[in-house]
Amino acid sequence: MFINLQTPAEIVLLILGLAVFGLAAWQRLDWGAALVLFCAPLYLLKIKVGWLPLSVLEVLILIILGIWLVRRTSQRENPPQPPFFKGGRRGDFWFLSILLILVGAVLSTIFSADLKVSAGIFKSWILEPMIFGFLLVDVIQTKKQLARALLALILSGLAVAVIGLGYLLAGRLTFDGRLAAFYLSPNHLAMYLAPAFILALGFWFWAKKLWQTILLVICYMLYVICLYFTYSYAAWLALFVSLFFALFFLGRYKIVGGKKLFIVYCLLFIVLLTATWSQLGSEKLGNLLTSERSSWQSRLMVWQAALKIGQDHWLVGIGPGLFQKYYLDYQKYFPVPYLEWAAPQPSNLFLAFWLQTGLVGLIGFLWLLVNFFRWTIGAVKKTKQPLVLILMAVMIYFLAHGLVDTTYWKNDLALIFWVVIALSYAAGLLKRE
Repeated sequence: MFINLQTPAEIVLLILGLAVFGLAAWQRLDWGAALVLFCAPLYLLKIKVGWLPLSVLEVLILIILGIWLVRRTSQRENPPQPPFFKGGRRGDFWFLSILLILVGAVLSTIFSADLKVSAGIFKSWILEPMIFGFLLVDVIQTKKQLARALLALILSGLAVAVIGLGYLLAGRLTFDGRLAAFYLSPNHLAMYLAPAFILALGFWFWAKKLWQTILLVICYMLYVICLYFTYSYAAWLALFVSLFFALFFLGRYKIVGGKKLFIVYCLLFIVLLTATWSQLGSEKLGNLLTSERSSWQSRLMVWQAALKIGQDHWLVGIGPGLFQKYYLDYQKYFPVPYLEWAAPQPSNLFLAFWLQTGLVGLIGFLWLLVNFFRWTIGAVKKTKQPLVLILMAVMIYFLAHGLVDTTYWKNDLALIFWVVIALSYAAGLLKRE
C-alpha cells in the first residue's frame, strides 16, 4: 500500500534520512548504490516536490545520480562516458538495444492518450531504473563491490521477509488467506522475494565463516515461509525453473561436483512434491483447475483483450500506465463480461513491453535479452563465476514468471531488472580486466 508523507514530522524525518544517505554516498559511492538497492521497497512511500510526485526510492536514485555526476565531471582526466560503451563492439550492441527500448518508450509516451500518466510511469519505471543501471556499471570496479551490491538485495529481501512474518503471525492476510504484507498483492510480495532467494544461492560459494552460513540459513527459512504463504503458484514454478537452470549449468561447467548436485536436485524435487501435495484439495488449486472464474480463465481474457489492443496500436503502443483504461474500453469487443475488471497490466511481460513501449521498444527488449544471455553464458564459460550464473537464474525467473504476470512494470522490479543487466555486464568486464 502506498503512503503519502505529508505531516511535518514525516517530512523532517525524511530530510534527515536523505541527508545521512547523501553523506554516505558522497564518501563511498558504491555503498550509496548498495543502500539504494536495500531501500527498493521504499517506492511505496510517496512525496510531492512542488507539482512533481516522487517516491522515496526515486529521490535516492536522483541524489546518487547527482553525486555521481559531480564526482565524475570533476575528474578531468577521466570524463564521463556511457558505461555500456566500455565493452568495445559488444558494448555498442548493449547500448543500441537499450536505446531502442528508450526510443520506443518515449514515442509511446508522446502519442499516449494521457501524457501525464504515461510520462510519470516512463520516469519511474523506465528512465530512472535504466539510469541507475548505467551508474552501477561505472561504480562497480571490483568483485567485492559486486558482491556488496548483491548482498544489499539479499538483505533487503530478508527485511521484507521479517516484516512479512510479522504480518503472518498477526493474521493480517488477504481475504482469501494469502500473505501480501505491505504490498498491494501476494504476487507482488512473491516477485520481490524470489530474486533475493535466488541471489542468496551465490553466497554459498563465499560463506566460509559460521555466522555467514547461519545468516544464509535464516534467510532461506524466512524466504521459504513467506513465499509459501503467498500461494503464488506462478512464482513457485518460475522459482523452480530458475533453480533447476542454475543447477544444470553449475554441473555443466563443473563449478559444483556431481554428488553435491545430485543431492541438491533430490532436495529440490522433494520440496516441489511437498509444495504440490500441500495444495491438493485446496480451494485455490480446485478453483484453478475446475472453476470457470479462476485466475487462469481471467488471465486468458486479459490476454485476449491485450492482443486486440495491440492489433489496433501495434506500432507505438498505447503509452506506459494506460492498459487499465484501454482494457475497460475494449470490453465492448467481447460478448462475455470480463472476469477481472482491475487489470492495470496485461499479465504478460512481453505483451506489456509491446503495448507500453511499442514495436520499437519490444524489439529492443528482445535484443537486450539476446545480448544478456550471450554475454553471461560466455562469461560463465570463461570464468566459471557462480555469481554471473546466479544473475542469469534471476533473469530466467523474470522471464518464466513474466509469461503469466508482469515482472517488470513496478518500481522495485524495474530496478532489479536493470541491476541484473548492469551487474552481469560489469562482472564480465571485471573478469577480462
